[in-house]
Parts: sequence; structure tokens; C-alpha cells
Amino acid sequence: MTPLPQLAERSGFLIENGRFTTLATHGPDGAWASTVNYVPLRNPLRLLWYSLRRARHSRNIDADPRISGSIYLTELPGFGLDGAQFTGTARPVGADELEELSAWYYERNFPDEEVRRQWRLPLDEFRGEGPRRFYLLEVHRWWLLDIDQWLVDKNDQRIAVPLDAVRGRAVDGAGSAGAR
Repeated sequence: MTPLPQLAERSGFLIENGRFTTLATHGPDGAWASTVNYVPLRNPLRLLWYSLRRARHSRNIDADPRISGSIYLTELPGFGLDGAQFTGTARPVGADELEELSAWYYERNFPDEEVRRQWRLPLDEFRGEGPRRFYLLEVHRWWLLDIDQWLVDKNDQRIAVPLDAVRGRAVDGAGSAGAR
């Protein structure tokens, strides 16, 4: 069995470097999967992204905030890939959080200030009747691909990782900002 510190390190690496997650939502028109570009926040573990309000996954979150998702990376040293699955609840970012969380999103996604200016959308796009919303997903449960077991029996399984081991671990230069 993989030691917890190694599972926590793998989880932190995926969270900090995955950049994209596929979300599974459910609403009046049924189930839907959608890939979004996220940035992480810690303590508690959350994923932040923005989408059009009319997007099917956004409408599904309005109807039912329960969500599941996956993050994976390929072309890694060693085994070659790693992945996580999670469940949680998502909600639109409120007006009182919008300025701070949008700044965090753009700073993490576009560290270069000039590039950030090119990509940054006006906050009015995310307020009131604006066409977009930032969403915040709080992760409730987290699983990793059980690589050690797969190497033994080639069974594709997951191993639960306690959130306490995953929440506060900022990896690869995220520093104190990664604990936001």
C-alpha cells in the first residue's frame, strides 16, 4: 500500500499542475461532462473556474450543486500518467468574493502581467445579468489512481486519500498563495 505522504504529494502535484478538470453534472436534461480550466485554492480544497451562465454544466450546477470530476496528467516520469477523481459541491462566486477570486484566477493562470491583461475579462461580465460566472467547487472526497496495485494485478482501481492530507499542500512554487 502506498504511504500517505506519497499519496498527498501526488495529489498536490495533480492539483497544482493539472490545470484542467472534467466535471460531471446532472440537471433537468440529464448528465453532462464538461472540461474547464481551473485554479486551486486550499484549506478547504476548492477549484475555481469561470463559464458562461448558459452553458449546460452551469445550468446543471444551478439545478443540483453536487458534482464529480477528474484531473489527470500524462507524459510523467515513471508510470507515465497519474489521475484523481473527486466529489464535491459547486456554486457561483458571490459578489462579495468576486474581485479577490477573479484576481487569484487570472494571477495563477497568467503569471505574466502583460499576458494577463490580454486575457482578463471585465468584472461586469460576471455580475448581475452578465454572461459569465466564476464557480467554486469545494472538494468533499478525493481518490487517486492506485498505481501500486495496478503494477501487481493490472486492475484499474482508486485509493481514497483523506482530504486532511491533500488540503494544505502547495507544490511547485505555489508557496503561501497556494494555501489561499
